[in-house]
Amino acid sequence: MELVAADSLDLDALTGLFNAGYSDYVVPLKLDRNGLEFTVAVTDIDLGASRVAVEDGEPAAFAFLAMRGDEGWIGGMGTVPARRRRGLGRAALEAVLREARSRRLASVRLEVIEQNTPARRLYEKLGFQHVRDLGVWILEGGRPEVTQAQPASFDDAHGWIRATRAAPEPWQRADETVEHMRERGLEFEGLKVDRDGEAVGALLYQRGQRPPGVGQLAARDEQAAAHLLVALAATGDGLRIVNLPAGDPAEKALALLQARRQIGQHEMRLIL
Repeated sequence: MELVAADSLDLDALTGLFNAGYSDYVVPLKLDRNGLEFTVAVTDIDLGASRVAVEDGEPAAFAFLAMRGDEGWIGGMGTVPARRRRGLGRAALEAVLREARSRRLASVRLEVIEQNTPARRLYEKLGFQHVRDLGVWILEGGRPEVTQAQPASFDDAHGWIRATRAAPEPWQRADETVEHMRERGLEFEGLKVDRDGEAVGALLYQRGQRPPGVGQLAARDEQAAAHLLVALAATGDGLRIVNLPAGDPAEKALALLQARRQIGQHEMRLIL
């Protein structure tokens, strides 16, 4: 077995390895070359710092490392099904963590699906600790309910969210990710809701998605969150939000709107 930098593979080979590693995952993932390139770019995955385990001359496992400032994030890891239970995925991840330490990162985060007990146990053995629970929520069908939310500019909605959010955004919806998406030509729309002349909630969503996906959301309470979510659902066939922190006002609003929690994840963090 040999460990190599992920950027030593061409993007087509890396895409094939990624898809094989996630082919029988709890929630199977499949990207084309453009999709992987986009993901790498907007989430700041550093392929030079990421690692691939090669066995018998064939790429067999990978671990992607994204970096922002002194913080890292595991932007995906997996092993080809036929080569599992040989320690290849662990070797790739441990190599990435060594690289993170060599680059003087302070911490590395990741998410693991609740049902993936073997992966969670591996992360715990490597020193990762549980930080919070996250949920992927789906609201099917538009909602005709009356809403007090109104359109807002990107700057107004984003400014209010940044000043008000109670907890850090998950990596996939962080300010840096949103900005990279905008740099690549993706457009975001804003919504705000006022109460007694004061803003109590704001939301960003990507124009053109069906169903629309929540980019960022902050709300004072579940009522404000519900107004925003109803307004967003009315723009398309329902909505989707990735990695919503447990206890967020939007979680209670989604439950009231009879949305479905599709996936539960644990966010974990390793202090280096």
